[in-house]
Amino acid sequence: MTSDASQRSEEGRPEPGSAEDPLVDVVLLRYPLRLGVRSSQHYEEVFREFALLSASAPQAHDSIPVRLLALIDALGRRYARQQAHEEERDAAVRRGETSRDFTISLPASAAEASATLDVMLDETDVFCRDGTLLTLEAPADVVAFRRWYLRQVIDQTAGAAPLPWPGDLR
Repeated sequence: MTSDASQRSEEGRPEPGSAEDPLVDVVLLRYPLRLGVRSSQHYEEVFREFALLSASAPQAHDSIPVRLLALIDALGRRYARQQAHEEERDAAVRRGETSRDFTISLPASAAEASATLDVMLDETDVFCRDGTLLTLEAPADVVAFRRWYLRQVIDQTAGAAPLPWPGDLR
């Protein structure tokens, strides 16, 4: 069976939302707004450091920084339109809210990308912990949030019911 070329990305993957990669609603219950912001800030710092490292020193293509940056770039291009909840999150924080429920529509392929990202970020935490990177290791609550968020994507794209954030809202 051949697919319509208009439903394929430049890399040959099905376009998000196509029949081959349908959109799935992922419900994030009791999303901790301030922790979500802190988590985004931490990983943005890590990605900036990796970008600087990869630009300043040629590395093997299978190194963690190069692979992680490639994955982040691909995710950013592929799922950019799915990030509107971050703008809503930031607005809710400015209003003083502590948590909020979000529904995001992601392609089913986001599950595999989320699992890969989680493994790579675990490896990144080792680099932060052992001093390879200048960025400090992610705090325990940021790691817990990341795992919860990515697990919601993985589980819900497989048909599981949403689970609320189980931790503190501070």
